[in-house]
Amino acid sequence: MRNFFLTLIASQIVSNCFGQVTLPPIPDSWKVTDRDGYVSAWDSIIKVSGDASLRLTGPTVPETKYLPFSQVVEIGIKKLSRININAYIKTKDVTGTATLWCQVWDENNKQIGFQNAQAQIGTISGTTDWKKYTMNLSVNASAKKLLVGGYLMGTGNAWFDDFSLSYVEPSAVPATKEVKTFAEEVSTIVKRNSIYTDSLNWTQIETDLEELSRGLETVTQAKVLTDYILQQLRKAGDNHSFVQPKVAAQQYATKNSNPVPPQGNLIVNGIGYISVPGFLSTSDTAMRSFSGKIQSLIRHLDTGNNIKGWIVDLRGNTGGNMWPMLAGLAPLTGAGPLGYFVQNVKGVESKNVWNADVVKVKNAYKLKKPDTKIAVLIGPRTSSSGEMTTVAFIGRSSTRLFGQPTGGYTSANRRFILSDGSNLLLASSYVADRNQKKYLNKITPDEIVEPVPGLDAEVKAAERWLLEK
Repeated sequence: MRNFFLTLIASQIVSNCFGQVTLPPIPDSWKVTDRDGYVSAWDSIIKVSGDASLRLTGPTVPETKYLPFSQVVEIGIKKLSRININAYIKTKDVTGTATLWCQVWDENNKQIGFQNAQAQIGTISGTTDWKKYTMNLSVNASAKKLLVGGYLMGTGNAWFDDFSLSYVEPSAVPATKEVKTFAEEVSTIVKRNSIYTDSLNWTQIETDLEELSRGLETVTQAKVLTDYILQQLRKAGDNHSFVQPKVAAQQYATKNSNPVPPQGNLIVNGIGYISVPGFLSTSDTAMRSFSGKIQSLIRHLDTGNNIKGWIVDLRGNTGGNMWPMLAGLAPLTGAGPLGYFVQNVKGVESKNVWNADVVKVKNAYKLKKPDTKIAVLIGPRTSSSGEMTTVAFIGRSSTRLFGQPTGGYTSANRRFILSDGSNLLLASSYVADRNQKKYLNKITPDEIVEPVPGLDAEVKAAERWLLEK
């Protein structure tokens, strides 16, 4: 990570005092994360103000990685407040999206909130001229600093300039009925279904929602209320729940937006290698195609070779829909039960079993040697449904995990379709493996493997174990 001193990119962020609330100027130290295939640079020709803007350039081949930049902003909030984060963005031939984002941190350096502008303003892609975008946040006295920035995902170019923070003056006008109904809809869903509901102070939350909603007229403006509820969940320990905007929800229902396909090949000494990326869709057609592709790769390797062991690579699986992943890998995991969703309602625990047959694969394949050893590769990017897929292998005989601990999104999200067409993906149950062991955080591999520059150390470690007599 490189440090930049960006008095060039941003004019001074608005520093206004409103009673007890003070927002300082944004610091002049920005950080841009290095990502393979991406380039960041100052552009003194294309800019809004000052001497230059920040230009991010994506790789020539579409992928799911992204290039972020950010800086820390200390804030002196002493009461429940609404803040706007403003910036100008321009794009050219962007295939993914360019957007703003912000994390909210407390005095213990714990992240208690997150906002991605895409959820509020939609996807910024293609070719667009300079436009001012505003992302709304709600914060209270527990918020001590913001990590403010933006990112580019996909190919093309995006320019960022003229960042500012502004405090939203409280309104004495009550919220409209539309806003109140939407706030009640979201809070009721969370209250009834979140695994963290008993850890939330609902009396305070309802008081805060009424205060934050003053002056709001539309459901679009009410997104700040959803953000506030998600912040309370974050403070209670929920790092998984999120809102999927209407456009993204519609895309999710029709196609897989992850361009990375499953891959498979034969590596040294008769080892079959299968890589399963994240899968981002609930489309029946897309799910059958994805799971069928995985089984086709397994079938091809198994029927054409004397396989001595398998490597299942989940290191790049950042999640999405777990069911086509499990259906595709069913020849390796076995039919089930593969795991359980665990709920605790008023002190009564219940378990719902999950198997690999939710998505039906035409002419499903069975291994020639079902008891073949399997090495599963995991790492920090293995998250959410990638972790569920990992859990599906735990407890299988002759199976071992290699790599680094996973992302820690092991709760199961349930989808709730909201009245505005967006989706609330809410952590509503815990996860347990086939032996009913619960996973409440990161999954630690059986063998920790430290990265080695220029060498795929996890694959090498897996090979050694698979070839042991």
